[in-house]
Amino acid sequence: LVIRDDPRAEQSRIFLFQDMTEVRDLRQRLSEKSQFQDIVGKSPPMMQLYQQIREIAPADITVFIDGETGAGKEMVARAIHTSSHRSEKPFVAVNCAGLTDSLLTSQLFGHARGAFTGAVKDQKGLFEEADGGTLFLDEIGEISMGMQTALLRALQEREIVRVGENLPRKVDVRIIAATNRDLDKEVETGRFRADLMYRIRVAHLRLPPLRERLEDIPLLVNVFLTRYRAATGKEVAQLGNSALRRLTDYAWPGNVRELENAIEVAAVRCKGSVIQARDLPISLQGDKPTVAQGSALTDVDMPAQAAEEEEAQERQRILNALQQSRGNRKEAARLLGISRATFYRRLDQHQIEV
Repeated sequence: LVIRDDPRAEQSRIFLFQDMTEVRDLRQRLSEKSQFQDIVGKSPPMMQLYQQIREIAPADITVFIDGETGAGKEMVARAIHTSSHRSEKPFVAVNCAGLTDSLLTSQLFGHARGAFTGAVKDQKGLFEEADGGTLFLDEIGEISMGMQTALLRALQEREIVRVGENLPRKVDVRIIAATNRDLDKEVETGRFRADLMYRIRVAHLRLPPLRERLEDIPLLVNVFLTRYRAATGKEVAQLGNSALRRLTDYAWPGNVRELENAIEVAAVRCKGSVIQARDLPISLQGDKPTVAQGSALTDVDMPAQAAEEEEAQERQRILNALQQSRGNRKEAARLLGISRATFYRRLDQHQIEV
């Protein structure tokens, strides 16, 4: 509330009421400085993360990033690299999930000609490619015990041996590792070596999931829409209030990656310049919010009946997407605004056969 003198009458006053609703407050953040290199966000958890990156980056130590799938762990790793004295050297990333030991060994350490069928020439591994720079090992919690042993030796000795050779090669590489698994529990159950965990977790960063920083959603949406306009030329300028409310009421199990997919779908569907709630993916079309404002709503927080209802609603959304896409799983995942990997996990979870 602002009170001013009325220039038309000396004894009169003008009362100015300003709209301070949550939606307006979120929109104001779009014009504020809200980015650290390529990472977007100005919420308290992200500001704390930026400070940790600034402190850790100059120290040439191994860093472990703890974060959920789709939260942006590689972007954090790149920010650490770019802020370090190694910034002029290579940044090399590898996703360890889903790779066999032989393939991952060859990728990381390289191989000699004739080491195996198809090895027609000597090949550098990613350790050598990243020499002088940074090697980011994503989903390190997925690698086998045998691979953990080989990796531990490379970190301890700062040298690698190519497959099919006996000659050690010195490498100067900073390691940044990440996983969505709880490594402490993995160690307790014997699935991860304790000595390797301590070796990679010299510095420990936690990347907050999107549901813990919902106030960053307008900032992220602005970035995604800017990219979309540049790529397509379609003038989709902003979100309507109803669409923004849907986004901030959702739990975002797929994190920033799921949000980006959702905005891409909405931008395609949008008939004008403003995205409305009806343009959002099917997963966001429910009548009830899936997250309490400002905090995540988990199965533990919900009564059993509410949890069952939520599960049934999600299953129905998946079935609707499959029906709309005529069984095309890639298109169904796109309609839901989630990655194909997440979509396949949901199919298994709900025992849906396509």
